[in-house]
Amino acid sequence: MEQGAKSLLRILLVALLIGGAVIGLKPAYRQAFIAILHGQPQESPIWQSNRAYYPDIALPSAPAEKTSPADAPTDVP
Repeated sequence: MEQGAKSLLRILLVALLIGGAVIGLKPAYRQAFIAILHGQPQESPIWQSNRAYYPDIALPSAPAEKTSPADAPTDVP
């Protein structure tokens, strides 16, 4: 039982280190992290790029964008 808890703790620590490395090395993820810290996730460059692909999904504090089916991307299989 104790061994399983130690293994899980190691896995979580490695995941935290990898996540920190990604945030530190990738500018878009770093800007997204900073935007979330400031309470403005909609300012994240990742969120802004995803809005074009997923117009019906909105943040809890923002309404979904209303688009017609003609505005939807046509490259979806």
